[in-house]
Formats: sequence, C-alpha cells, structure tokens
Amino acid sequence: MAFSPPLTDFLSGQAAPIPIQTPSTVPELAQLLKECRERKVLPLGQGSKWGWAPRLEAVDLILSTRGLRRLIDHAAADLTATVEAGMTLGELQAILAERGQWWPVDPLYPDWATVGGIVATADTGSLRWRYGGIGDLLLGITWVRADGEVAKAGGRVVKNVAGYNLTRLFAGSLGSLGILTQATLRLYPLPAAQATLVATGSLPDLEALARQVLRAPVSPVGVDLWLKAEGPQLCLHFHGSERVIAQQMTQVQQLAPAGLSWQEARPEAPPLPSRRAGMVLAKFGCLPSQSLATLEQFQSLFPDAQVQLHRGCGLGRAWISQPEVGSLLQLQRHLKSVGGFLLLLEAPAALKTALAHDFGPTATLMRKLKQQFDPAAIFSPSLI
Repeated sequence: MAFSPPLTDFLSGQAAPIPIQTPSTVPELAQLLKECRERKVLPLGQGSKWGWAPRLEAVDLILSTRGLRRLIDHAAADLTATVEAGMTLGELQAILAERGQWWPVDPLYPDWATVGGIVATADTGSLRWRYGGIGDLLLGITWVRADGEVAKAGGRVVKNVAGYNLTRLFAGSLGSLGILTQATLRLYPLPAAQATLVATGSLPDLEALARQVLRAPVSPVGVDLWLKAEGPQLCLHFHGSERVIAQQMTQVQQLAPAGLSWQEARPEAPPLPSRRAGMVLAKFGCLPSQSLATLEQFQSLFPDAQVQLHRGCGLGRAWISQPEVGSLLQLQRHLKSVGGFLLLLEAPAALKTALAHDFGPTATLMRKLKQQFDPAAIFSPSLI
C-alpha cells in the first residue's frame, strides 16, 4: 500500500518503526481497536495531511483506512453517494462521472486525498463559495469508536444526534473523535464546462473588482484574490455551459476598472504551489471586509509569499518560505484583531509551538465530545 511522501519521509526518520495496519473491512478495524485500548492510535488515509495537527504525542500504531475503498451506494436520482473512507477523490470522481455527477470539493494534494482525509481536515478551496464547506456536503457518517463499537450519524438527510450535528463536528476533527469508515455525500451534476478568468493589476483595484463581482448578477463558483511572484491576481472560476460562461466573463470585464490585464484559463484553475523544503503552509481567516488589509499585511511581512484568499468567505491559504517567528506572531495578532485566525498546517514543530493553536468557539464542545467518545485519548493524542 503506497503512502504519501510526507508520511514516508517521517516514518523513515523514526528511531523505532511505527507499525501500520490497513484493515480491509470495518469488523477487522473494529477488532483491532478492541485489542489495543491502551495504545495511542493515529488514524489516516494515505497520509498526505498527517502533519496538519497542531501537536501530537508519540503514537504506537498508525491505522490507515486505505483498505476501505468500496462504493456502498450511489443514489443518482437523489444526488447522494455512500462510500468507504479510504476511497481517493480521483476514484470517487471517476465513478460519479459515469452518471454525470461529482462531489464538488477541491482539496490540496488531490492525487493523494481520501474521502476520510478530506472530511477529517475539512479541506476544500475555491469551490466553497458556490457549494459550501465539507460539512455542507456531508450527509451522514459511520465511524468506529475507541472501544471498537461502530456508530452512525445522519443519513441521506442531515440529522441531529443527541442535540449535535455530528456529521459537521467530524468535519475538521482530524481523526480525534473516531475513525471514519463511511460517508454519505451530497452530490451535484457535473458542469458542462469550466473556465477561470484571471485579472492582474494593483491589489486595491482587484479587491474592488472582487467586491463588485460578489454583488453583481454573475455566478462564479469561486472568487480568489492571489499574491504571487508575478503580482496580485483575481481568479474567477466559472461552471456551466460554454455560452453562459462566455457571457459572464464579458460582464465581469465590463465591471472592471481600466488598467487590468486579462487571461482566460481552460478548462480548470491554475495549479497550486507545490511542497518544497523550508516552505510553511498556513491556513488563515479574516472577515471578508478585511481582505485588503489582510493581504497588505502579507505583502509587508512576507513579500515573497504566495497567498490565496477566498474573497467570498474570508478563508485562505499561504505558502511562506522560511518565515521568522516574530513575523508570524505579528500576522497572527493582526488576524485576531480583525476577527480572524492563523493556523500553521505544515511547519517545523518549533514554529507550531510558538504559535498557540486556537480551536475557536467550538473547542469546549469538541473536548466534551472527545471525553464522551474517546475518554482515554487513544485517537490523535493531545490534539484537543
């Protein structure tokens, strides 16, 4: 079973090998957990985002769901599908495409991402503006608890369990509440065409245009402000028929101030930056009204950083090469002052320690659920 390079690099550097189990059935997984109640377990799919947790104690066992990759049900008429957590995004989309459907998410490292990993990290990007976050696209879940018992929440419609919408709480839980084995997903018709319109110009002009686009009678599925080496950009992503996309692109350019340059990219968005040595990946958020001020902070503190901000919701990602701790703390203070946050997803342990991880207003609830579902803190120890 192949795992992602970040995980294999980590494992090869360990003084003592960490065993990896890849069960192929849910009963097999449940039995493994019943047999190792005193051991610390790290759940993952293929490990492309294993290091996103803010901190982790040493683990005794890695449990991969990659052996669980079957399609359980595809109710095409209802636009739902139930799949096992180890199925990769590529495998899922290929199956759904046969019926003209897809699961509209765009996580990082899509070649490695599994459905369970995408849910655990709540990782989606530009498509969030049109289709919602992972919690909005997740209708039901099945998971194995720390005691080896199988539990379910939701179904083909969103349901509350014991007063909590557990499907939403599992989205972004980083494997700390249990091992996800199945997910029922909300699907959408596959778009007939896709295109991205890229504007390049001054950051204030691009931010003003983004604000106009969000208010105008056009329907981009993503509105992203970028800081790149070649200068600030506004990327507008469109889905639909070729005719409708062309009409909307024309409308957008008519809204724009003079002096912007334009480029059309088909059929999909430009690639995201790749992993490389010394690169820190951060996730951040701000109020959408503070987008310009936040990007100007990035320009001032990290002039060489590549930054992607989803203008409609205020969430973003930043790729920063060898940042200083003081500059990161300054950025974190700015973001907190405007109602936002800064999280280091991929960074040296010393940097993660220096920037205290803020779990936000759901922290108390998550700790209560952790105590209920995993009182011995077997899963992802010390995460919450």
